[in-house]
Amino acid sequence: MSHGLAIALLLSLAGAALAQAPLELAPEVIAAEEARIAVIEKLSRSTVAIFESTGTNGGSGVVISDDGLVVTNFHVTAPCGAKMLVGMSDGSLHEAVLLGLDPTGDIALVQLLGDGPFPAAEIGDSDLVRVADTAIVAGNPFLVAEDFTPTITVGVISGVHRYQFPAGSILEYADCLQTDAAINPGNSGGPLFDGAGRLIGINGRGSFEKRGRVNVGVGYAVSINQVMRFVSHLKTGRIVDHATLGATVVTRSGPQAIVRAIERSSDAYRRGLRPGDEVVSLDGRDTPTANAFLNAIGVLPAGWRAELVYRRDGRLDRRSVRLGALHSPGELEQVVEGDQPESPAAPVDLPKDLYEAKPGYSNFAATQRETDRLLTLCDSGDAAPVRRRAYESDKDEVVTLEVSTSGAAWLSESGEYRCDATRELASQAAPPEAPAMLGALWVWSRLVAGEAGVLDEVEAFGRLPWRAGEGAHDVLVANHRGLRVEVYFDATSGAALGIEASRDAAEDAVRIEFGAGDSDAIALPRELSIRYGDRTIAELVGSATSDEERQ
Repeated sequence: MSHGLAIALLLSLAGAALAQAPLELAPEVIAAEEARIAVIEKLSRSTVAIFESTGTNGGSGVVISDDGLVVTNFHVTAPCGAKMLVGMSDGSLHEAVLLGLDPTGDIALVQLLGDGPFPAAEIGDSDLVRVADTAIVAGNPFLVAEDFTPTITVGVISGVHRYQFPAGSILEYADCLQTDAAINPGNSGGPLFDGAGRLIGINGRGSFEKRGRVNVGVGYAVSINQVMRFVSHLKTGRIVDHATLGATVVTRSGPQAIVRAIERSSDAYRRGLRPGDEVVSLDGRDTPTANAFLNAIGVLPAGWRAELVYRRDGRLDRRSVRLGALHSPGELEQVVEGDQPESPAAPVDLPKDLYEAKPGYSNFAATQRETDRLLTLCDSGDAAPVRRRAYESDKDEVVTLEVSTSGAAWLSESGEYRCDATRELASQAAPPEAPAMLGALWVWSRLVAGEAGVLDEVEAFGRLPWRAGEGAHDVLVANHRGLRVEVYFDATSGAALGIEASRDAAEDAVRIEFGAGDSDAIALPRELSIRYGDRTIAELVGSATSDEERQ
């Protein structure tokens, strides 16, 4: 027998033996496969398909809480209007109502109707995502899944901290995640998961331009950390805006992010930032380039308080700044109206406590619901008309504060100031170092007395930091007679942390911090720390036992 024939015979016998013997896989391979199947099953349960009420246009979404909050893209909900249909992976179909819109970040928040609990995704941390990490995309590309079972594609994270310049009028993808996992039309609004099935992003944009409407392996997702930072704002039923420093930044050699121009009315300008300064970091993120700066600020809501670090002549300066609104009043509302269907929408057949249309809002019923929730944290249940408390000041004088139904007063050896609540609050005298302070205390006293109805406007705003670098807290905004007063509530306990009042966006605000021991709603807390801009105006401490007088 020739050598070649012998080898062929041996290979034939070996093949026959392998065909008869079952293939045995290593236990770790089997375990890995079972784990991957379990992950896909878990993340599929929270992935949803979204349609117009006619069942035509639509996209994808993901459940983020067991009470039925669903996150999707703004451009997915735009053709749906206020009411839409949501299909779950188990084949069930639910009605859903729009809550809030973020046109700039291309995010919308939707509320599922019906009995829960609903299967919610596990929220991950998109700041920990790195290039080459496993990426899993779930959704309904081309709306092919009539049974709502999501299509799954798997790839890797191919880029992080990507900045996508505005598309069209305002749409901006800042600090987004890039993946080569297939994302196609219909995947919009659906989830991007990591290898453990944790939600790390919301898919919404692909490199389709000039390439046709097909996937080319470059898709982008809004980071989940950005989305979750906006959820409390979206729950208030408003059309929410993103933050701006009020400055334009360019990249210079180094690289360095250099301020080219700055608005004089911005808080950053009041804190000392000037053209030519180098922006070193914002809100704890390094900003070595203009793109890095845009990524850092693009993920923050309007009104956010952040630490700004800038360099001038080799010297670093750290300041707490209040970020402004990126767009002018009414601009976002016009964008939302422009994205509505051309044909008049049919009346939304939902109870008024679930949906109410009002100009400037995406769902005014949600605004009222969140506002009422925060008003209960203010109301002490005691409408006694007058409050009076004496304080020891850090300037070695006694200061007496009064609030009543008709106004407020500051009485001390160095001066007396009174605020008449029947007149314009913003234009009245107050301690010179703390303008608007008395008007702010009067507004707070009306909220404590359960008399929010006497104020011009009161509504929930979402969560913002009370101090730069700290967690965000619930904010209630009251506007009355030219004065804007913000009340901050601890996100965990619900206790009032303090109030901030401003007469004009172009000037500093007065901040009144309540003592930690004043956990209940009190018109005049025992401890008050009063600041104006960067300066501490007064530290006031009342007696250990309440010496409050009622008349």
